[in-house]
Amino acid sequence: MNLARYTAELVERLTMANQLEGFADLFVVLLRELSKGVPVSPAALALALDWPVGRVIAALEQAVSTEWDDDGNVVGYGLTLRETPHTFEVGGRHLYTWCAFDTLFFPALIDQTAYVTSRCAATGILVSLTVTPTAIEDIEPTGAAVSLILPQNTPDIRHAFCCHVHFFASAATGQQWAATSPGIEVVSVRDAFAVGRECAERLLRATCLRNAGSTDHA
Repeated sequence: MNLARYTAELVERLTMANQLEGFADLFVVLLRELSKGVPVSPAALALALDWPVGRVIAALEQAVSTEWDDDGNVVGYGLTLRETPHTFEVGGRHLYTWCAFDTLFFPALIDQTAYVTSRCAATGILVSLTVTPTAIEDIEPTGAAVSLILPQNTPDIRHAFCCHVHFFASAATGQQWAATSPGIEVVSVRDAFAVGRECAERLLRATCLRNAGSTDHA
């Protein structure tokens, strides 16, 4: 597997999955608000982004996998307050993510360290690690791996990507699991983290460039 080429293509597809204008800004702000461990209102997002509330709601509704509570607040988009197999502990708060890759990708976006626990999708063996914005530490088992897939061109990123992306106790276990699933690659946790860092950096650059452009225009 040519990891550099695969990384470039995966990053491109992930970052283009939602081409809504300003989505990078919305996504990063939403993750940072959700990391506080409470539902996020569209009004709070609008205030943080300096957007009209209607624009925020429209954008969230276009992101088809957005999770809402009964009061019209967001409780999940990638990072979620609802339990999944992937626990993402930040500042003592127990949050969750939609997939294994999110746990490697989000610390750089929220600029916080996360303690991650999940289970091997094939054997049920506990997988744990610490993910900082710039590195991963304390991987157990040390040979743990992650499945990745190139998502199709669809706004439903949870269905197209997250449902196929899991932790495994070892690369061999993951490869055996993936043998009957065309298009799935199994890589080390460290390689998956490198892909996540590239995704995060690209999103953050997009946010900075857009904000810089707005400032220059003003």
